[in-house]
Amino acid sequence: MSSSQNQTILQDAAEAIGLVARSSWQRMVMAWLYVPSGVMLILLACFGVDSLIGLSSVSFPASVACMIILFFALIGLESLLGDRKTRRVLHVLEIPGGFALRYINILFSPSFVLLPLSSPIGAIEIAKIIGVFVIGYFAVTMFTAYLVRGLQLVLGTSKRAITERAEEMGTQNEDIPLTYSHHHSDPSVGSPSIAASALSLSPPDRLQAPLRAQDPSQITGTGGPPEATPVLSSSRSTTMFRQDPLPLTRAQKWAAFGNVNLDVLIHTAIFLSIGIPVYYSTGYAMPIQLSFNILAYFTALQLPTQWRRFLHPVLVSSLITVLGLWIFALTHGNSLDNALHAYKTGTKYTQLWQGQKGLLKPGAGDLFSSVLDVSIVALALPMFQYRHELRRHFLPIILPNISLSIASLFGYPSLCHAVGIAPSRGLSFASRSLTLALAQPATDNLGGDLSLVAVLCIVSGILGVLLGPTMLKWMKIPEDDYITRGVTLGANSSAMATALLLVSDPRAAAFSSLSMSLFGTVTVALTSVPPIVRIIAGLAGR
Repeated sequence: MSSSQNQTILQDAAEAIGLVARSSWQRMVMAWLYVPSGVMLILLACFGVDSLIGLSSVSFPASVACMIILFFALIGLESLLGDRKTRRVLHVLEIPGGFALRYINILFSPSFVLLPLSSPIGAIEIAKIIGVFVIGYFAVTMFTAYLVRGLQLVLGTSKRAITERAEEMGTQNEDIPLTYSHHHSDPSVGSPSIAASALSLSPPDRLQAPLRAQDPSQITGTGGPPEATPVLSSSRSTTMFRQDPLPLTRAQKWAAFGNVNLDVLIHTAIFLSIGIPVYYSTGYAMPIQLSFNILAYFTALQLPTQWRRFLHPVLVSSLITVLGLWIFALTHGNSLDNALHAYKTGTKYTQLWQGQKGLLKPGAGDLFSSVLDVSIVALALPMFQYRHELRRHFLPIILPNISLSIASLFGYPSLCHAVGIAPSRGLSFASRSLTLALAQPATDNLGGDLSLVAVLCIVSGILGVLLGPTMLKWMKIPEDDYITRGVTLGANSSAMATALLLVSDPRAAAFSSLSMSLFGTVTVALTSVPPIVRIIAGLAGR
């Protein structure tokens, strides 16, 4: 090989490493400066709203209140300032909001990690829980599908053509997107991990399919799983003229590896340089448990796509986390119970900011729960993205969600009490089909079992992926009735069904995203009214 060729290769490698370094630096600045600042501002807003709610007798989650306020504020802002300026505001909000939504699956971990602390359930009651869940899932799914389908037939909107649908969604310029999940096919760089078996559309794909729905776990732009990494290329002009790019050099491969695994490397460094020394020198477990939990989730994302349809990353990572916490505790002379109590001490950020005395140091689970409030607020962003669909199909979306919420709140506790399921577990069924981010505050308002509702929500999502399309086919729901398909699967299987529809029918995925957010919001609102809570608790036998 001539010296000129060697020099060209070295120049290409240096340029590629420079591009990766700048990309990595920008991501680090975004993740470690802009994101924490935005998260703190959102938490401050939640703290302020929580303080105002505390002056009344209503127990309404501040995060959900902020989500509703943000949704209507964006609508008002669009009316006052127009589309262009609203886009700028959205880009700012997406920095912390997109981060929190991309991490939302990890933020559910505490509910599963703390399962060993739950009171034991007898075999007979487990059988009853399974029976109520299976019967309820099929019955509620059929109820939702036929109700939405009936409304569609009455309103005459069940057979909209795809071209008409494209017209009502508007052009790409009319849509206010959040961020893109860049999908690349260069095997030398590695492929991004896609949560919940969903595909992420790149900007060219978006031009061809402007009806893309955004599953909250797929929103990108600020670091976190699932990661989509830019492809190494020396320049735009190079890729235009080079049909068969040269193999990557060793330096380029190392640079690509570092860029793909930047988040894993950062959390590994935190685990080794901060978590372990702090834990074994002071006994404070939060840094080591936090970094290990995040690394466990990245590990769970490496499972094959087909496996993740059954082995949800939250379940797998929570199991890995429990085993890891147990090992750490044993090496420190503690028990698993001590480790789990240190994982979540119950200290909330609102208590810290109120200046309460005698609080325990927050654990990893407490930090996850705090950031989960940011994720709930950020759900206003995908809801706002589909505001036009909500307005055009108001009745077929709103009426089924309100009806389903009322039926779940009053039907499940009564059925569970009739078959002999404990009141706290019967109350958990009322939030069975909500997205977990909203199921937790709703169940907390009712006084239900948070650990059980987490399991119910995840299993509902898995069943929606495995059986949802088949059930709709059995019920003779036409494939072109994307409103019925989207609302039914979104209301009964939440985010995982939305991810499935994102691949198979983006039109239905838009309605699924709207439905799961609205259904959860209505349920949380109803469970925040004390007289309603007392009635539901009485139905559950409490």
